[in-house]
Amino acid sequence: MWQAKKHVPDCALPYAVADSIQRGILSFKYKGIPTYKCPFDLALYTDVFSDLKPGTILEFGSNQGGSALWMADTLDALGLSETKLFTFDIESSCGYKDQRVNFKICDVNKIEFYLPADFMAALRRPLLFIEDSSHQFRHVKNVLEFFHKHSTRGDYIIVEDGIISVLKAEAQYDGGPFQAIHAFLDQHPSEYQIDRKRCDFFGRNVTWNVDGYIRRIA
Repeated sequence: MWQAKKHVPDCALPYAVADSIQRGILSFKYKGIPTYKCPFDLALYTDVFSDLKPGTILEFGSNQGGSALWMADTLDALGLSETKLFTFDIESSCGYKDQRVNFKICDVNKIEFYLPADFMAALRRPLLFIEDSSHQFRHVKNVLEFFHKHSTRGDYIIVEDGIISVLKAEAQYDGGPFQAIHAFLDQHPSEYQIDRKRCDFFGRNVTWNVDGYIRRIA
């Protein structure tokens, strides 16, 4: 149960505008596959890929694989085809196969069981984590703590759907991603930095990943 200090999101999007965009996002598909990505974040992801040049991407929350397929195509377009792409979910619901996308089963309640230390140590750096699983506070926090255990300076994590707090739906997710981010940062104040360049690129937190672009700095 979430009992952390409550933080208030600072977002330039009014509730009515965010709610309208959300309805569009829930209908968005890539190559016919449900993808559920905000158009602002498709641009911001592309910028992160280009700047970070990740050796490995680990996405938690595959759904039907739409975002993973989009990432694979975007990495190719950016000349980053050597980036290794893994996507994890508690069950497989993907209807396609693509040699660029490595689908794996993972329960974020016990990530270490599915992604042991030797697997993590062998991954090419820098790492890019994407937390897009259930959006429940405890699950987001588990992924963040796993990232902390296995990341080093220069690695990067994107926590999806902090917009839940702007949409006043935190109670459905026991606090949700935004509160989990700040509970984590409160515990690690000198090791991480919110990437304000990305979060505020289109206006203050005009992103579905409110305060969710985060780099490890120490």
